Amino acid sequence: MEFNHKPVLLNECIEGLKIKPDGIYVDGTLGGAGHSEEILKKLSNKGILIGIDRDEEALNAAKKRLSKYNNVKYIHGNHDEIDKLLFQIGIEKVDGILLDLGVSSYQLDEKNRGFSYIRKC
Repeated sequence: MEFNHKPVLLNECIEGLKIKPDGIYVDGTLGGAGHSEEILKKLSNKGILIGIDRDEEALNAAKKRLSKYNNVKYIHGNHDEIDKLLFQIGIEKVDGILLDLGVSSYQLDEKNRGFSYIRKC
């Protein structure tokens, strides 16, 4: 199954972040990277997006979707440890953080992912 994700409340999230072109932003639940792509569209080459996800399949899908951007750092980890993860890459402060705390349809529809309620695993 292809990793496909439509971000919820996209415009509201982007508006709420008040993105500075040279800022540093974190998407702590990178997933399908829909929100992240919109953040990157508003960043200059000096701006940085840090994408964190504990799901390696989601990270790989995000890397593919965001492959045209050079100002993204990908971290395999959990947003619960955001301070530690940012410290490890030398980031002391950020201009905004986004956490989309729902589950994606990919996680629910793909029975091997362990979240499915549609099919018996």
